[in-house]
Amino acid sequence: MVLLLFANCSQPNKSRFRALMYCRFVDEADSAQSLAYSVIQLWEEQRAGKGLEMRPDEYWKNFNLGTELDIAGRFLFNGLQAFHEMRNFAAEEDAFEFLYGVAVGIERLLKIAVILTEHDKVKDQSEFEQGLITHSHQELVKRVKERHEFNLAGVHNEFIGILSRFYKSHRYGRYNLASVYGPARERDDLNAFLEKHLSIKIDIEGMFTVTPNERRHKKFIGNVISKIVLPIFKIVRSEAGRLNLYTYEVEYGSKASKIFIGEKFDFENEDILQVELIAYFSSREAAGPNVRFIRDLIKPLPFDPALEADYIAALRSDRKKQGVLDELEAHYEDVEDFKERREMLEVATSDHLSYGEVEEDSEDDLGQWR
Repeated sequence: MVLLLFANCSQPNKSRFRALMYCRFVDEADSAQSLAYSVIQLWEEQRAGKGLEMRPDEYWKNFNLGTELDIAGRFLFNGLQAFHEMRNFAAEEDAFEFLYGVAVGIERLLKIAVILTEHDKVKDQSEFEQGLITHSHQELVKRVKERHEFNLAGVHNEFIGILSRFYKSHRYGRYNLASVYGPARERDDLNAFLEKHLSIKIDIEGMFTVTPNERRHKKFIGNVISKIVLPIFKIVRSEAGRLNLYTYEVEYGSKASKIFIGEKFDFENEDILQVELIAYFSSREAAGPNVRFIRDLIKPLPFDPALEADYIAALRSDRKKQGVLDELEAHYEDVEDFKERREMLEVATSDHLSYGEVEEDSEDDLGQWR
């Protein structure tokens, strides 16, 4: 059986990809996909018969800028995740990674808003495109403000200034010989911003007194960025609606959807989810084919119980994974048939694994899990 759902299929500007998003495969996925393409083909033929072909500028704004929106969301996601994983505020590299992702994400988002707002009145396309070649977030904000109500508080304008200075000057600063004598500007700007608005003093030198990156720091940064990003996205939605376009649509479950649809600018829920899943998989409630396969056929490696906190952290943090990977390599030296084990691990993570039967648990079996 195939369940095919479409929403707003009569709209002329839906893309193939976006139409396919409404297709849910219950059975026989290949047949469902074939049916979906048939429906889309019929829909496009109807559009052509009604003279609803898209102009190049409509295609550009609807699809190409839609792709740009997803890219902007990915940069924002990655930048915020980099800040989330910062252990402290001492490393220049950490500040760079965070500021780079956020700076690029906000710049691209602002340019989408500028194009949707200004382009329908443009007479010289080349001149307009040249005007988009800028890395000044402040200049782009000014252009958006000329047509929209986009009021930012002092803290948000200050952060935008940090992004502009970073992207225009600091990101290539270490390629100059003079950088030998200069400060770590991106790190120092970020730390000064946090110190000012959180009324704290950040220690980056003490071995035992270095300031850790805590929940309040992450919440503050997420809140500042959200108050900049969400109003711009609201303008993108409004302008796309005015033009009868769907530029604002992003794929469900994507990095961009967390930012623009979920409106989440920290990773606290992901941390909570990690612990909840550990609790689930540690219980007898986890009884699906993947778990049964692992319990029955994959012998656990002798990891150190004293380091369990590090192992749990490694499930969420790519940085933490590196240290545990070294330990994993050491354990693999004692595995007799490494190839067979890796094959078993790959099977264990299959989305469509079928293994064993779910049996009724006896009281004795349940007792050992209580």
